[in-house]
Parts: sequence; structure tokens; C-alpha cells
Amino acid sequence: MKPPGKQYSQKWYLFIIYGLLILILLVIFFVFTYTHYRKNALKDASKDLENMCASVESSVRTQLDNLSSISMNIVYSNAIKMNFREFSTSYQKYAAAPTDQAASREKAMAIHDIVTAMIGAYQSASGINLYTMDGSCVEAGYWLKTTSVDLEHLPWYSQTLALNGHKYITAPVVNKELPAKGENQKSQKFISLVRLFLDSDGTPEGIVEVVQDCDRIFSLSSQLENQNPDSHVFIYNNRQELVYPYASNSSYPDYYSIITQASVPENQAGVISTGSSGKFLYSYQTIEGYDWTVILVRPQSAFYKSLSLFRTTFFLIGAFSILVTLFLCFFISKRLTVPLEKLTAATGKITINRVLDEKKVNLTSADSSIKELSLLCESIRSMYEKLRSTSQEVLLSKSEETRAKFQAAQSLINPHFLYNCLTNISVMAEEDMNEDIVRMCSYLCDYFRYISSSREMIVPLKEEILYTECYLNCMQMRYNEGFTYTMNIDEGTEEFYIPKLIIQPIVENAFKYGFQIAPPWQLSIASYTKNDRWYLKVEDNGGLLSEDKREELLRIYENLDMNKEWNSLQIGNMGLKNVCLRLRLLYGTEAVFQIDCSSPCKTSFIVGGPVYHSREEYYEHHPEL
Repeated sequence: MKPPGKQYSQKWYLFIIYGLLILILLVIFFVFTYTHYRKNALKDASKDLENMCASVESSVRTQLDNLSSISMNIVYSNAIKMNFREFSTSYQKYAAAPTDQAASREKAMAIHDIVTAMIGAYQSASGINLYTMDGSCVEAGYWLKTTSVDLEHLPWYSQTLALNGHKYITAPVVNKELPAKGENQKSQKFISLVRLFLDSDGTPEGIVEVVQDCDRIFSLSSQLENQNPDSHVFIYNNRQELVYPYASNSSYPDYYSIITQASVPENQAGVISTGSSGKFLYSYQTIEGYDWTVILVRPQSAFYKSLSLFRTTFFLIGAFSILVTLFLCFFISKRLTVPLEKLTAATGKITINRVLDEKKVNLTSADSSIKELSLLCESIRSMYEKLRSTSQEVLLSKSEETRAKFQAAQSLINPHFLYNCLTNISVMAEEDMNEDIVRMCSYLCDYFRYISSSREMIVPLKEEILYTECYLNCMQMRYNEGFTYTMNIDEGTEEFYIPKLIIQPIVENAFKYGFQIAPPWQLSIASYTKNDRWYLKVEDNGGLLSEDKREELLRIYENLDMNKEWNSLQIGNMGLKNVCLRLRLLYGTEAVFQIDCSSPCKTSFIVGGPVYHSREEYYEHHPEL
């Protein structure tokens, strides 16, 4: 029959089912709501990032267009070209003859005035530099300065020549000669837009460089980052160089490569992972006409931060709802299962002690308004009364049966011992050992008074030892110096109650099987306690029991069929088996029956059981006897 699984009371069963049902519904509602708000948060953050990206792109494009317009106005200004040619000629003469310094100075002033008129009073460019192809330079705009430079050492020179009149925009570089504004005051970085002067034949005759403060170009980017600390702006030029942020020395992931490898189209937000930096939301846009790329990124945790308050509030409401729901489920299930609890309490009173109690004890009624439960309760009450009326008879019969079995096993020892003693007396009579016969008869009478009393089945250990010595004295009289024995009885064990005649069969077994060697024969009996058990050890010096025989005996005695053995009791060949049967009958699994033949030329039989200090204590633990 398959054993039942784990069982629950009906109250807890209903409580768990209802509670789980409500809990699952709340979890489904929370997951659906949270997912909805999460999608909306992602959608709003994406829209916000797209708008910011478009704003930054427009702002940077406006600034770049302004630089490009200034350079184009200068390139196509005939007045600047004419004055610049005359400046170049005068500057070269001045280099050879200092008397022409006033002429070159006058042309530089004319260029400066025209440039100032172009860029306006608010200085729409931080500085404008005009270079002749031989290295003469006029710095107009914020300063007015004429210098001579080596064009080939300028970082943008070769690229500008290669573009043949098209604009070239440098990366941010440090320029401490021009005043910086705003957040650029510490880094002092500027971006230059450079292009060639071409004459009517397309031959380069000069270079114009429009310099602008990075803070002015990227002013909106800085402003948006300050207003949105969780968002970051990254701008790459057409050479994939990071031009913003320009003031930080921190290393950033290569967002340009990450974005270009993603499948999200331009002007749309998407989510991507950088590995070490985690997931982030991004949007990018290309600045038309310049091939610059504006990228805005925001960590995923940042745009989900708005959900934290909602999540916390919802969790608190959910926890409170769950507690209230569980309380209501528990209250309802308890109300529904009150009749079952009463019936369970009533049936729980049917215990063995209550059934065996001579005083009649009635079961309380379940008082259930449910018809089926009331009928079940009355059936249990009727069964209880019938059980009480028959239990005493059954237990009495069982007790008498057990006592009869024990006494039957014990009685088999009496004739066996008598046969041995009569044989001994017969031998001594043949040898005219009259005095020894008198003494043996005295021992024999004392011993038979002991074993013939069947009133008690357990006796104090000292009493069992005393009458065992009667038998050993008889055997010593028979064999004289050929047999000796010793008693090592622990004083603390003398008052322990043990089974009657438990030693006699073991001693007789030693004479029958152990002492088949040449005398002298030695026998020792010892008692001791260990782990709240008494032990008796009977050891002979025969040493004839092999290890294989020992294992065979123990295996036979451990697998005894108790019912079969009781039905086949007979006199003879019952020594050790008798001891084993009675120990198991009295102590069950707590019985001790061991055989030790590990010492050279010695065989030890060890028996034992639980410690009882009185008959009352023993019968309290074994009411069946």
C-alpha cells in the first residue's frame, strides 16, 4: 500500500488555496500594471531623448553654419581680397625694407574693419585668421595682429589644400591667446573652420581660418546635461573624433562604433548594451552638410527611476492587500472548519490510556449543524464504547499469552538442569563421595527452590548470581581442581532487575561445548553498565568457537521467527536460543545478545538490556507482563 503524502488540515488547505488564488491575481495585476508603466516610461524617455538630440543637432548645425557663412563672406569679399593682396605685397616689402611698415599696417587695419563689420559687435566668431600662401598672417576679429607662420606645420594645412576650397573643421584644440567663456574658461579649447582663397583661375592665393569658442558651439549640449544629469551628449565629427565633451579627460566607450553597429535607424531611440556599462537608451542624428553625429545616451536605470516611487507605493499597497486578504481567508476557512475541528478534537481523545481507564469517560459531542458530521460523530462515539468494552478482554488475553510463553521457555531449563545434576550425583555415588553428595544435594535443593518458583520472571542480579554459584559449586565438586570460576560483579549492578535464569543456559553451554579441551577449565562471570544498560559477560577458556560459527549463530538468532519458535519449544538444544528468545520477548529491540571470540583461546557470551531498579518500574514499561 502506497503511504500517504503530506497531509494538511481542512482549515489550512482552504486558507492556502484561497490565499494563493488572491496572491496570484495580485501578482498578475502588479506585473501587468508595472509592465504597462514601464513601457510608457521607456516611450516617454525615448521621445524626450529624441527631442533633445534634435535640439542639440539644430544648435550645433546653426553654429557651424555661422562659421561657414563667415568664411564664405570673407572668401567672396572683393574688398578683403584686394586689401589682403596689397597687405601681402606690403608685408613682403616690409620684411625686406622696414620703411613699408605703415603700408602693411594700413591694409591690416582695413581688413580688420571689414571683418569686424561682418562678425558684428557681438563677435559671432572668436577670431579670424587670414594666411597668405607664403606664411603672412593677419589676425582679425578679437585681436589685430600680423605675424609670419610656417603653414606646413599647421595641423590642418595639408587637409585644407586637399579640399581645394571646401571647408575643413578641426577638432577642439587649446588656444590660450583667445579669451574663453563659460565652462570653457578652464580648458580654453576652440574649433576652427578653414578654407582656401581661390583666384579666378582656381589657384590658391590664401587661407581663411574662422575660430570659435567650444562653449559657444556646444552651449546647448552643456545646458541640457546640466538640466538632465542622467543624460550625456556625445558629438563626433566626420573623422569619428570625439569633439564633445571637449573639457573632460575621462575615457568613454566608443559610442559611435556601438551606434553604427546597431539596427536602430537615425532619429529613433533604442536600447543597447555596452557590456561593462550596462544597458542604456540612445538616440543619434547626423548634422546635414557636416557629417557630424550627435549621440545622446541615458542609462536604463535613470529613465526607470521614475518608476521607483510607483513600485514602492504599489508594493506597500500590495503587501497590505495580501495581509488583509490572508487574514480574511484565514477567518473564512476557520469558520468553515469549526465543526471539523470539533470532530477532530473528539476523536483525538480516543487514546489507549482513555480506553483502558476503568472509569467510564464519555466523548464530547462535536455539536455540528452539518448532518453528515453529526452522523459521523455519533458513529465514532458508538465505536469508542464498543472499543472500551472489548479492549480489556483483548489485553488480558495478550498478557496471559505473553506470560505463558515466557514461563514455558523458562520451565524448559528446570528438567535439563535436573538431568545434569542427577548424572553428577550418580557419578559421585559410584566413587563413594558421600560428603560431596550431601553438599551437592544442599546446593541442588537451594537451586531448585529458586527455579521452581514461577511467581516472578525478573529478579535482582545478585539473586541470580547467588544461585548460579550453587550450580558452579556443584560442577567444581565434580571436577575438583580441573575447574575454577571467578565472579566480577559490579556492586552498582547488584540491585538491577534482570530475567530469571538468564545465566544458567550460557554456563551449561560452556560445559557442553566450550570445555572440550584438556583441563584446567576456567569460567568468569562479570557485570557492568554502559549507556543505561546492564551487561553480563560469561567467558570460558575453551576457545573452540570459530569466527564463521559465531557469525552463523548470530545470523540464526537475529532472524528467529518468534511465533514459530514458541510453537516448537522442546527440552534439549535450547540453551542459547532460549536466552535469545526470552531477551527479545522481554526487551524487544533493546535486548543485547553478543558473542565475542576475538581474544585468543577465549569465548565470551554477552547479554544485557535496559536498567530497571524495581519490579514496578519494569512492569510500568512492560504492562503486557
